[in-house]
Amino acid sequence: MKLNNKTLVILASVLTLTGCNNLFSKHVKCDDESATSLVTQVLQDGLAQSLEGELKELIKNGSIKDLDPAKLKLSAKNIQFSLVDSRTDFIDPNSPKTTCAIDLTAIIPSDLVKKSNEARAKVDVVSVEEHANNLGVNYENNKIHLILEYVLQPTDKGDKVLALLKNSSNVQTLISETLTYAFLKPQIEKNQIKNLEASKAAIQRNNAVYQENNEAVEAADAATEAEQAAEAATAAAEGYDEEY
Repeated sequence: MKLNNKTLVILASVLTLTGCNNLFSKHVKCDDESATSLVTQVLQDGLAQSLEGELKELIKNGSIKDLDPAKLKLSAKNIQFSLVDSRTDFIDPNSPKTTCAIDLTAIIPSDLVKKSNEARAKVDVVSVEEHANNLGVNYENNKIHLILEYVLQPTDKGDKVLALLKNSSNVQTLISETLTYAFLKPQIEKNQIKNLEASKAAIQRNNAVYQENNEAVEAADAATEAEQAAEAATAAAEGYDEEY
């Protein structure tokens, strides 16, 4: 099973920023609470977009016949994004862009990680931990840690702000695929049961055919032996008549 791995570069504009900082300066401060909320919203929207892509691919391939697609999207609400300790990396003097960094922690519920790992094992895919390592994501005890880099830029009117996340794609991939495999676990189990039942049925059919063939061969051998015995008896009788 191969999931849809698309690198995400997300640009979002939402919510009017509040505070004197935004009314009198063309640059948005990295520690503005509304800006931090915006970044959190962009992370959530990005995860939703990623899951939507996974879902479309699964539906296209007919991989979730027995599952409710809505449950995959709803699972995104279980992810907690925490942003603390913002800092300003660069204030562009020639534009209203401000480059920021902030400590991001994303928490995936342990039960979802467990389900994801169980599903991965059934289809011979690396665990969540190994996947994180392959992606270069700092993951431990169901928590992802990242120094998130992003750019804030207000519109010309100054009533909205754009947030561009620069290095969140691998984190989004890890979370998205973890949730997707957890979602797929019941379907994988059903498919394996169906495959096992189909395999058993095929073996039973083959055994029945083999038994029928054996019985046919045995019947043919018995008929041949009976015919040979009859011929021998006839020959013996004819020899006896000639003797006397």
